[in-house]
Amino acid sequence: MRHALVVVEKNLNVAAENNMIIILRRIPDNTQKHEISSYLNPVLQGGIFQKSGVIELIKIQVIKDTRTNSLEHHALVTIDSDVAAERVIKKLNGKAFKGKHIAVREYVYRSWHNDPRGSMGKENAEQQEKRQTDRRRNKLEVVGKASTKFSGDEQFHRTL
Repeated sequence: MRHALVVVEKNLNVAAENNMIIILRRIPDNTQKHEISSYLNPVLQGGIFQKSGVIELIKIQVIKDTRTNSLEHHALVTIDSDVAAERVIKKLNGKAFKGKHIAVREYVYRSWHNDPRGSMGKENAEQQEKRQTDRRRNKLEVVGKASTKFSGDEQFHRTL
């Protein structure tokens, strides 16, 4: 029985590894989840030689720049196939969505754990401080995940 448990855990890890989160940056503020799904689905459908993908989860985040008091809306979309997600990024990055050109990229979790500059050691201190300034914007805060105007069809929003 223990062997079966290891196999199940391994299969779950493989399934989690095949998911990719993509980010649709600076989407219009009146966007609904079903509109995002309709925008992505034609590219997600596979063909004869292409693997199809399925949207697992859509989250819309509102981020406030505290310096300018401006709001930005971003969509985080979990797609169950890395190949299909990469195809979405390649075909839709810079394309128009609801009359606005948006950036579509892979979403990467950032933390101090995966910062290579922190694990270098003292002998590489010069290389550690190579950057003149930090490229990340500061003074940002997540105002909320989807507001009531983002309450699209719930069939596209499935919890993992």
